[in-house]
Amino acid sequence: MNVLAITNLFPNAQQPGRGVFNKQQFLQLKKLCGLRVIAPLPWTPPLTGSVYNQVPYDDDLEGIEVYHPRHFVTPKIGRRFYGQWMYLAIKPLVQRLYSDDPFDLIYATWGYPDCYAASLVREYFGVPLVSRVHGTDINVGAGHAVRRALMLKAFRASHMVVANSPGLKSGLQDMGLAEEKIAVIPNGVDTGRFKPMDKAECRARLQLDPDRRHVLFIGNLVEIKGPGYLVDAAARLPGEIMVHMIGPGGLHSALKQKVRGLGVEGRVVFHGRKEHGEIPLWLNAADVLCLPSLNEGCPNVVLELSLIH
Repeated sequence: MNVLAITNLFPNAQQPGRGVFNKQQFLQLKKLCGLRVIAPLPWTPPLTGSVYNQVPYDDDLEGIEVYHPRHFVTPKIGRRFYGQWMYLAIKPLVQRLYSDDPFDLIYATWGYPDCYAASLVREYFGVPLVSRVHGTDINVGAGHAVRRALMLKAFRASHMVVANSPGLKSGLQDMGLAEEKIAVIPNGVDTGRFKPMDKAECRARLQLDPDRRHVLFIGNLVEIKGPGYLVDAAARLPGEIMVHMIGPGGLHSALKQKVRGLGVEGRVVFHGRKEHGEIPLWLNAADVLCLPSLNEGCPNVVLELSLIH
């Protein structure tokens, strides 16, 4: 069987940490079938300095054939058109891939615009579609009437819709999707990588003070993840407690300024993005994992932590 995956949540040359959970899943899927991935990126003007302009159109990621066509977007407005624009952008590539080696199944992840665009591909080629939803795409996205209607249309056109939790399944049913269309399959975790390790050894490898307590945040430094609340809390914690922030994001500069203003520069450390293979060390070394998200489903880091503690 040949599978064509369509998702914006996938690593690229400039964003190696983007959608790592999909990468891990696809690496396992590739062992069972032929797999090609279309990971669309927003089109940006050539001279803007956008990281997207530095991503090659086609790539190879650990043996996975990946393509990054660009699709038109109008930031923060006109989102009702994003699915159609994504479809029009990927259609010529899909036609070429199908002509070269026909695919038997389309697998799309992220409710809108990805699954909707994939449903238009399904309609054109007449092959089955399996859609997967992740959390915010339903919990937040379904609150917008037009996007909700477009997602529901895509899900009803799907052979099956995969949800990663019973709560997300309920969200799909609340949208009007029939229960028999939904399969609950939790996200997987690499048990060979995420496992209990000696805390003292992990702290030594990360050069963390063994006599202090360590609080860990892992996630993008964006408003919805609530990192500012953790920085505020750090100012009220005893001085022997360290707070470690792992992840990139647009709030980095503002958060560092907040840390300086609160006088906790020595106790809140920003480590930036870390390779996925280093995360088990941090989870084993920390005393507490803190995710002060304003809206969150079941992030993989929680599942990874469950295999360690």
